[in-house]
Amino acid sequence: MPSPSIVDETPSYAVLFKPPRVHTVPLKGEASRAGHEPSLLDWCGKRLPQVLAVQGKHPWEGGIVHRLDYETQGLVLVAKTQAALDSFWAQQEKGFIIKDYGALAAKREDLLPGFPPVFSGGVDACRIASGFRPYGPGRKAVRPVLFPLGDGSDFSMKPGKWKKKSALDQGRPYVTEILEPYGQLPRHRVLPKQVSVEPVYFRLRIKRGFRHQIRCHLAWIGYPILNDTLYGGLPRDVVSLRSHCSERVCVEGLEFPVLGLIAQGMRFYDPVSAEPRHYTQERIAIPWKSSR
Repeated sequence: MPSPSIVDETPSYAVLFKPPRVHTVPLKGEASRAGHEPSLLDWCGKRLPQVLAVQGKHPWEGGIVHRLDYETQGLVLVAKTQAALDSFWAQQEKGFIIKDYGALAAKREDLLPGFPPVFSGGVDACRIASGFRPYGPGRKAVRPVLFPLGDGSDFSMKPGKWKKKSALDQGRPYVTEILEPYGQLPRHRVLPKQVSVEPVYFRLRIKRGFRHQIRCHLAWIGYPILNDTLYGGLPRDVVSLRSHCSERVCVEGLEFPVLGLIAQGMRFYDPVSAEPRHYTQERIAIPWKSSR
C-alpha cells in the first residue's frame, strides 16, 4: 500500500497524496486521544507543522481544505497559513476549486432502498444534482434528496423530515458532472479473467463536495463503484479483484484500490498570486504533473 506524500508545496499551501484506507483528518472526538488511528493530517503535521496552527472549521482539521473518504485515494489540498485557508474557502463557495475523479463502475439494474426516482429532476446526460440525507444503520451512508414541493417534501414523500437548509446547504444542490459517461475501459486494462461483468470508466468533476457524493450519485444512476459495498457492491465475482489483482486495478496508468475511485485532478487559484494552478495524478504516488 502506498504512503502519503507531498506532491507540491509553496509557502502558502501544499498538495498531498492520500492513500486508500487512511482518514483525511482524525475522527471527531479522537484527535486528542493517544493512540488514535493515524490520519493524513497527522502525517502532514509532522512534516509541515504550520498546517496544524491553521484554524479550520473544526479544531481537529487544521489547514485541510477538503476531505477524501477513507477508502478513496488521491489529491488533497492543505493550507499552510490562515490567509490561504480563508482564500480557499472563498474559492470553494464560488466554485473556483475544481476536482476531477476517475471511477470504475459496473451496471446494476435494481435501485437500492432510499433512493428517489432516478429521472425525477436530479439527473440529465451530463450532471447529477441533489442534496443529501444520512441513511442506514449508524447513518454511515447517504441518499439523494430532491425538493419538488414548496413544503420541503422529498421524493420519498416524507413531509418536513429533511429540511432544505440542512440537506441542500442553503438551497444549493451538490452537482457531479459526468465528463466521460459510460466509457469503455482502455485496451490496456488489467482485470482478472474470472470477472464476468464489464466495468465502465467514468471521468467526473465536482466543485463543492459532500460526504460520499460521487459514490452515492453513481449508485443512484445504476453504476455503483467497483467493490463499494456500501452503495450496491457489485456482483460477488467483481470482489475477486481483491485476490486476483493484489487489491488494485490498472486503468490509463492509474492504479485503483479495492474501491475504484481516485481523486486525480485539481484546479484552483494561488492564494497569494491569484495565478491558476493545476495538478494531475497519472499513477499512485509518481509520476506527477503540476503547472504552477
